[in-house]
Amino acid sequence: TRLRKWCAKVTSNKAFDYTILFFITLNCITLAMERPDIPNDSAERQFLTISNYIFTFIFLVEMIAKVTAKSLLIGRHAYLKSGWNVMDGILVAISLFDVGVTIIDSSSRHSFGILRVFRLLRTLRPLRVISRAPGLKLVVQTLLSSLRPIGNIVLICCTFFVIFGILGVQLFKGTFYHCEGPDINDVINKTDCMNKGQPYRWINAKYNFDNLGQALMALFVLASKDGWVNIMYTGLDAVGVDLQVIVIIIIYANYCSIFLLYIIIIYS
Repeated sequence: TRLRKWCAKVTSNKAFDYTILFFITLNCITLAMERPDIPNDSAERQFLTISNYIFTFIFLVEMIAKVTAKSLLIGRHAYLKSGWNVMDGILVAISLFDVGVTIIDSSSRHSFGILRVFRLLRTLRPLRVISRAPGLKLVVQTLLSSLRPIGNIVLICCTFFVIFGILGVQLFKGTFYHCEGPDINDVINKTDCMNKGQPYRWINAKYNFDNLGQALMALFVLASKDGWVNIMYTGLDAVGVDLQVIVIIIIYANYCSIFLLYIIIIYS
């Protein structure tokens, strides 16, 4: 039809893409202007709300024009047969949902807290820039094509994490507990700590190896080398289950230091 030919001519024009890219940039600027302390009845809030409606309308018109030119599903170049168009369509749907929530929220006395959470998805709108910037599109396509080999590496790393996690549980389970209080020099075990009463407490270290889940968390901290020193000293000072930490038992400390050094070296 004449309308379809006209839409195809317009959407295939470079000026059309540049115009949409310009509006996406403006939309990013208005999103960056959002602040929690903007009064609902202020001119700034009205400007941001109206601009949101305008941008949503523009992007909806763009989507309708492309669907009219290419068809939605039927045909070799159908709109939904392109992953980039699918992403754009999802973002337009999110924008329409955001507008609907804004209208409902402003016209109702009831609070729709759950719906407001979904409005956070509008922060994904800047992703539309990717499909219109050849350089960014190439980077994203390269990253997606490398997911499979990267996935194999991640699988190997996870396997080592589980192995060292199980080993850590066998070595350190229940040994990171310690007594916390003003004077703990005469505390030898959990019973001594509990008998002292308040303010003495028998507590566990933040990162420990009591189970595989906690062990994996501790291993992640060790691998990131951020805060690993605290875990190292806790492991070196650990004595046994329900026993107060002692600085330092040489034989046990050697096993602990070897275990921790292996982890840090492998994941570095």
